[in-house]
Amino acid sequence: MNRVLIIFALCLVGAGCEKDNKISSSFASESREKVSESNWKVVVSKDEMRNKELKWLAVRSENNADLKFPYDGENRLQLDILDSKTGTPRVFLTIDKGQYDCGRYGCDVFVKFGENSVQKMDVSIHDVQGTDGTILAFYGNSAAFLENIKKFNSITIEVPFYRNGTRQFKFNTTGFSEAESKL
Repeated sequence: MNRVLIIFALCLVGAGCEKDNKISSSFASESREKVSESNWKVVVSKDEMRNKELKWLAVRSENNADLKFPYDGENRLQLDILDSKTGTPRVFLTIDKGQYDCGRYGCDVFVKFGENSVQKMDVSIHDVQGTDGTILAFYGNSAAFLENIKKFNSITIEVPFYRNGTRQFKFNTTGFSEAESKL
C-alpha cells in the first residue's frame, strides 16, 4: 500500500505540483482492479482533497526473489507503467523488500522480451522518503519499452541485489492493451 501511495505522490510531483501542494499519503486512497484474463491490474489512487484520480497499470512477477535474510520470504518484483497513453510513459520496478545493488548514478537491469535477445536498461533508485530504496525508475526509451510490452506476452527482468547477486523475474504481460483500455 505504501508503494502505491509513494508512486502516486511521485506522479503528482512529476505532473507539476508545487512543493506546497504535496499531499500526505494519509489523504489519498487507492484501489486495484484486476482486468479479466490478464495479470495486469489497474491501480487507482485518489487525492480526496483535490478530487483528482490517477490510474496506472501494474503487474507482479510470477516468481519469488529468494533473497537471503533479512529479505527472505515472499518477495516479488512489481512492474508499474504510468502515463501509458502519452508519448512518454514512465516505468518503475518495485521490490517488496530488499536492497538493489545500484550506485548513486544508477545501474543496469537486463530485460528479455519474449524469446528476443537480452537488452540493457538504465535505471536508478527512485529515492523517496519511506521507500528505503525499493523503487527503480527506468530512464531510457520508455516508449520503445512500452511497445515491446504490447507485442510480447512475457518478459524477464534481471535485477542486481546487494549481497544477493542478480535475480531474474518472469512476468506474464498478456492482456496489456485490454487493461490499458480501462484507464
